[in-house]
Amino acid sequence: MSTGVVLLPRHHEHHTGEHPENAARIDAVVDSLRSGPDWGDFEVLESPRAAGVEDIARVHSRAHIDLVRDHAAAGPTWIDGDTVVSPGTYDVTMRAAGAAMVAVDAVTGGDRAESTARPDSMFALIRPPGHHATADRAMGFCMFNHAAVAARYAQEVIGIERVAILDWDVHHGNGTQDIFEADSSVLFVSMHQWPLYPGSGWIDETGAGEGRGFTVNLPMPPGSGDFEHIDAFDRVVGPVIDAFDPGLLLVSAGQDGHVADPLSSQTLTVAGYNALAARAAGLAARLGIGLVAVHEGGYNPETLPILDHAILAGFGGFRTDLSDPWSPHSAAGAGGSCLDEWAARLEQIVDSQAPWWGRVLG
Repeated sequence: MSTGVVLLPRHHEHHTGEHPENAARIDAVVDSLRSGPDWGDFEVLESPRAAGVEDIARVHSRAHIDLVRDHAAAGPTWIDGDTVVSPGTYDVTMRAAGAAMVAVDAVTGGDRAESTARPDSMFALIRPPGHHATADRAMGFCMFNHAAVAARYAQEVIGIERVAILDWDVHHGNGTQDIFEADSSVLFVSMHQWPLYPGSGWIDETGAGEGRGFTVNLPMPPGSGDFEHIDAFDRVVGPVIDAFDPGLLLVSAGQDGHVADPLSSQTLTVAGYNALAARAAGLAARLGIGLVAVHEGGYNPETLPILDHAILAGFGGFRTDLSDPWSPHSAAGAGGSCLDEWAARLEQIVDSQAPWWGRVLG
C-alpha cells in the first residue's frame, strides 16, 4: 500500500510559547522522517493552499470564524482557558484545514489533486489539533475542526456520500461529535480515556435525531494499552465501520495515549499504534476507499517521531522497528491479560450499540 504526508510549512507562526501544544511537536516528526530511510518512498505534499472561509463555514458558524480571526489578530491571548492564539494563528489554522482537504484530494483523485498518482493513504502532519472545536466554540488547543472540514469537503465537493471518522486520540473528540451527532451520513467512532478531559464521550452518547446510532463511543478505562485498543478495534470499531460502508475513512490521529505522554494515563506502545494504523489501512483497502489521517494530540516531542513513523509504516505496510524504549513491552498485545474493567466496559458498549449494530457485533 502507498502512503504519504502533507506538510504544513510555517506552522511556527501559530506561536504558543511553552504551551504543551507547540511547534516542537511537528518539527520533531518532520525532521525525523526527512532523515529516515523511508522518506523517498512517501508521497510528499507541501499543502499549497489554505481553506477558504466557505470551507470552514460548512461545519463552523460565521460568528466562530470571526471570533478566531479577531482573537488571533489581538494576540497573543487566550481564546479559552486552555487555548492560546497569536497573530499568525488564524492563517496557520486555515492552512491546516487546507492540508486536510489536500489529503482528501490525493486519496480520492479529486479535481485539485496535485499528482496523477493516487496514494492509498495520506497523513496530514498539522497543528494546532482540531477535534475539540465545536461548531461555535474553540477549546482544548483547537480552533477549527480539521477532520470535520475534510469530511464535509469530501461530501459536498468531491461527492462522497458517506464518511467515517475514527478518533483514537486519548481525549474524546467532543467537537466532531457535536458537529455530526444528528447526521446519519457521517459515522463518528471514538476510542478515548474515561474519565478525562473534556468529560464527554460516555457510552450512552449515541447521536441525536436522524443521527441516532451513528455516534459510537468507546470510553477506555485508565491504564488501557495495546491489548484493549486492538480488542476495541477488532470487536467494535472495524465491524461498525465496515457495515457503514463509507466512501472515505478519516482518522483523527492523536498519539497522546502513549505510555510516556504527559497528558494521559494510558499505556499504548509504538507497536500498538502501528497495529491500529495497519488495521485502519486494511479496512480501507477491503472497502476500496482512501484513508486520510489528520494529526491531533501527542505532547511528548521525544515519542512523536517514532510513533508517527510507526503509524505510517502501518498505513504503508512496510517494516520498521517497533521496540519501545518507554515501555517494557516490545510487541502489541504483550504484557499479560487485559484490564478487568475493559472486559466489563466492552460488554456495556456492545449492549448500548446493539439497536443499530447488533447484527455485526454479535
